[in-house]
Formats: sequence, structure tokens, C-alpha cells
Amino acid sequence: MIDTLSPLLWREPLWLWLAGYPWLVWLLRGFLQRPRGRDYADPRLMPWARSRAGRLPRSGRLWRHAAWALAWLLFAMAVAGPRVAENRSGLEPGDYPELMIVLDVSRSMTARDVSPSRLERARLELRDLLARSDRLRIGLVVYAARPHLMVPPTADRSVLEHALGLVRHGLLPTEGSDLAAAMEFAAAGFSPAGSARGLLLVTDGEIPEGDAGPAPGLDDTVTRLARQGIAVHVLGVGTPAGAPLLAPEGGWLHYRGEGVVARLHGERLQRLATLGNGRYATVSATDAEWRNLYDQGIRQLNTVDVGSRDAGLILWRELFGWCLLPAVLLLLLAQLEAGRHSRVTVRLALLAALVLPGLLAPPAARAGSDSQQRRGYQAYNDRSFREAGRAFAQVPGFVGRMGEGASAYRLGDFRRAIGQFTQAALDADHDSQRARAVFNLANCHYQLRAYAVAAELYRESLRYEPTYPAARVNLEYALALQAQQRRAGNAGDGSARAGGGPRPVPV
Repeated sequence: MIDTLSPLLWREPLWLWLAGYPWLVWLLRGFLQRPRGRDYADPRLMPWARSRAGRLPRSGRLWRHAAWALAWLLFAMAVAGPRVAENRSGLEPGDYPELMIVLDVSRSMTARDVSPSRLERARLELRDLLARSDRLRIGLVVYAARPHLMVPPTADRSVLEHALGLVRHGLLPTEGSDLAAAMEFAAAGFSPAGSARGLLLVTDGEIPEGDAGPAPGLDDTVTRLARQGIAVHVLGVGTPAGAPLLAPEGGWLHYRGEGVVARLHGERLQRLATLGNGRYATVSATDAEWRNLYDQGIRQLNTVDVGSRDAGLILWRELFGWCLLPAVLLLLLAQLEAGRHSRVTVRLALLAALVLPGLLAPPAARAGSDSQQRRGYQAYNDRSFREAGRAFAQVPGFVGRMGEGASAYRLGDFRRAIGQFTQAALDADHDSQRARAVFNLANCHYQLRAYAVAAELYRESLRYEPTYPAARVNLEYALALQAQQRRAGNAGDGSARAGGGPRPVPV
């Protein structure tokens, strides 16, 4: 039993010498003060010269000395960093196999042939996967007409849980379903020196009309990934009978006069899993899909023998807080004195009791982000765009990404600004914010002379906010320059000049 207990270890054991500070002070004080009495009186008159007024009894002095010494001992222990090994693993995180989840967020995933909807059911299923998986780095890519990386491969399940909570239809600014591009994008997101790799497609298999036949491009993509050693597993969401889709403006969605019914394309998804050397399953009321996909498929990615590796990863539990709080309290109690200073000391002790919990508690993230936000606005207004970008990088959510993107835009770093404005569109709370983010994203492509992409994004911004005057004006400019590029026959010949270009909306 004793062998299974983790020993107490110290991060910086040399700091334990700090515990000897009070003893050194008392020795020096005794050495320096001992001969001083002879300056005042003869030794036989010394008892009459000494005043005992305001002095504590001998027992009180001993108690204060003991409290002072113990407080310094606890301070020394806290600084030395006591800790115990909570968990040991033979694998470094970089050795974990990697799984990229490719999640469909297109309109077809809003169908309700499975409860509560295909997308909501997919989120619940993926939470089950997170709870089941072990020693696996998982990333998340969402896709519709275009893919977007939400989480790179990580072993932190809390980050993945948070990202899944943000997933919804309309998360991406464009409609559509390009599964082949999403798989290529996800495969590019693996770590360069990663271990075994795999993809998990979570989709109903709907692809745009025109690719609905044998989908040769999709099959070629999966085959190429399989040759690279990337297994492709598929979780089908939906039913073969399918369900009608709701239109954005209400009512049922129609195409060429007929109601649109989204169905699960099981045969297509089964073929993809076979070509990708993976497994295929559909959602069910039990955990049969994960017994098939995870236990017999994804779990096989981890082929490293953990027992053959030296213990490389140690998760520590830090214990310094257990020393710090009693040390402060003992230090306050050691200052208690009888007489006229007692009232002041008691007040200081009460004040410390009120302030100390706040000092030991984690700092409020909101207060820090507010100060960084004000600093970012000030630097942006002063045209110190690098400083503004650094400040906004500390601000979470839509405001931080818009500010960081606008700062990068002003510095001419349009590629970086594209990433920030794309994330801002994902973090937006309502259509007005989303319209601003997509508008700025279009401005970046405009500056890069990708006028066709810019025009489409300006249209997307107008879909979110139809009365957006700046988007209408910039759309006309983008269309005119796109036509000029088309006439020139070469978009990169420099014949279409962007001029000063549009400016990002205020952050």
C-alpha cells in the first residue's frame, strides 16, 4: 500500500533555507543587544533601570516567536513548490495518434429525421466520443461550402467541448457542402511530426447536384488520403427516408418547384469508408456506432506500446496554496501586541481576512480583457496598429478578433487579417456583427485583387444586413474590377488596379 503513494517532491528545494531567516534575526539581535545595557546602568542596578511597561509576559513572547518562525517555515515551503505526481504516462502528447473530426454544418444537417436534429445529434455523439477516447489528440474542422479549422489536434477535452458548444448551422458564411475540400483541408491540419492519423467524417453524405453520381473527385481524395496512411472513418447522421428542409424565410425549402428532402446517403458513405481503410456506422439509440467506429477502428490508431517507453509525461498537483494561506494568518497573529497597538493590529488582521481570499482567487478574466480592449482602442486611434493588435489578441470573442484583424489590415498583413475576420464571423452573436466581419473579410480579398471572392463576400454581408450601404458600394467596385480582370484575360497581369481600396469598418 505504501508503495502506491506518490512522494512529496519540491520544485525548488533550495528555497527551504528561507525558513532559517527568523532564527538568524534572533541570533543577530541577541548578539547586538546584549552589551547595550552596560551603557545605561551598572549590572546590579539594571533590574531597576528596565521598564516592564508594555512588555508581554514571557509565555506571550514565546508564542509570538513560535508563530513567526512557523509562518516563515510555511512561506519557505510555499516558495519551494511542494507537489505530488498525480499521473504518469509513458507517452508524450506529441506521440499521441491524431484524429481530425470533419463535421458537416450545411443546411441538410438541420433535417429532423433524427432527434432533435441531425446537427444536434452529431454534437451529442461527438461528446460521447470525447468521453470514450483516451491518449488521442483530436481536432475539429467544420465545413459547408468551405471548411474552417475550429480546433487543431489537442489532448485538452475542455477545448473540444467548448468548440462543440459553438457549432450550429450558419456558423460559416456560405451555404453548400464540399466534402472533398473539407477532407483535404483537415488532412493539412495534422501535426508535421504526428503519430498515426485518421479522419472521422460526420455527415449525411449530401453533396451538391452534379456530383451526385459516382463522385469521382470525392473517391480520388479518399484514395489519396488512404495512400498517405490516413484512415477515413465515417459516422452517418440521418435516415434513408430523410426529412424536408425549412427555408430561411420560413416554410419548406423548394428547388425547381419541388420540395427539398435531405436523405442519408449510406451507400456513398460506406464506399468512402471502404476506400479509406476505415469503418462506417450510423447513429443509433445505443452505443453500437462507437463500438464499431471507435473500439474496432479509431482505437487501433494507437499502436504504440506504452509499457515499452520511459515515463515521459508527469502531471503534477501543486500544493503551495496549502502552505501560503496559513503562513499569512500566522504572520498576522504574530503581530498582535497588548497595549495601544492592539486596535490597529486587529483592524489590519480583519482587512487582511477580507482581502486575502481575493488575492488568492484566480484573477477575473473579464476585468483583464476590458483593460486590454480599452488599450487596443486607444492604440488603434493613435495609429499604433502593432500595439493595438497585441492588445486585441488578449481580448476574447468577436471584439478581440475584429480588433486584431483591423490592426493587421492597417499594417497590410491581409492574410492574417483574413484569419481573424473569419474567426470573428464565427464568434458573432447576431447577424449585424456577422455582416461586419464578412464585410471586412471581403475587403481583405479586395486588397489581394481576388475580386470575384470579394464580390461574393460582399453579397454574403448583404444577406446578413440588406441595408448595409458600404457593402453595396464596395460590391459595385468589386464587380467592375472583376469585369476588367476578365477582359484583360489574366487576373495577375496588374492591369486592374485596386487604388486605395476599401477600409475596414471601425472596431
